Amino acid sequence: MENQNGDLTANDFDSDYFSITTKRITSGASYIKSISINDSEGCVEITFNGDYDMALNGKRDIEIDELEVKSKKVINEDEDDEIKKNTTFLVCENLSIDLGYTEVDPYPLNEDMDILESDLNKIICFDKDTGTDDVSYGTVSVELGDVAYLEGRVYDGDEVYYGYDEDADTDILKAYPDAEMSFVNIYTNGFPTAMDLELYANEDEYVYGIKDGKVVDAGLDWDEDAYAYVGKIRSSASYIISDIELDVSAVDDTTDDTTDDGTATDGVDNPDTGANDVVGVATALAVVSLVAAGAVAVKK
Repeated sequence: MENQNGDLTANDFDSDYFSITTKRITSGASYIKSISINDSEGCVEITFNGDYDMALNGKRDIEIDELEVKSKKVINEDEDDEIKKNTTFLVCENLSIDLGYTEVDPYPLNEDMDILESDLNKIICFDKDTGTDDVSYGTVSVELGDVAYLEGRVYDGDEVYYGYDEDADTDILKAYPDAEMSFVNIYTNGFPTAMDLELYANEDEYVYGIKDGKVVDAGLDWDEDAYAYVGKIRSSASYIISDIELDVSAVDDTTDDTTDDGTATDGVDNPDTGANDVVGVATALAVVSLVAAGAVAVKK
């Protein structure tokens, strides 16, 4: 509520009048799927990758040093509580979020393993003492529905999250209205080694990646034997499968997505779409809404 004395209700705060300008995330950026303005709730919303609960006791912390929004136009131009264009407001600072995963019982570590569909979107804890092959590492295979396949090495004691969904990025859909697109979002807390990825698409389709809300080269190559686009993956990633070639300059995000050391916060996008026709914005600032499939613990 910095720099403002009025009262801004949830109904008065939306992306037609405000945009997120600063997202300084000092740790845990890879666990955040997006930070955006939720027009229907009138708040700044943080959405996380995958399903979380509070079982992990803060092992995977998110630290947000600062979130700010800025007015995109003059608001209440003829009234006493006018907000000038480019007025900046602090949403939060020094916000700590303790993130947890649903864990499974020790997963037998063997030379070759298949992750069951029921164990996706959970932390897999590999344990050689419960395995039958007496090995310190093994090769794990992961079927992500009928859209992708992962294969790579894991070691005794590794705790790995394997998850995915096919949720569409609405900003990208709007930017390319002539394209028929599908999306594949792969989530992990970090694979112990680079995984071989097969992304199932036809040879005549176009495959792209998504980075910071932008369409980018996917870094995958067509493989006739696998009948898939193949490559390596080490962290969470999102892909687009399109029926036509896309102009990668059509989606642009000019917001400040950096950490304190100036590096980009990969995987955090800042959609600036959707609009309620709200004219009378009185002002103050919306709350931070923490949204996930499970729950999160928040401490200030």
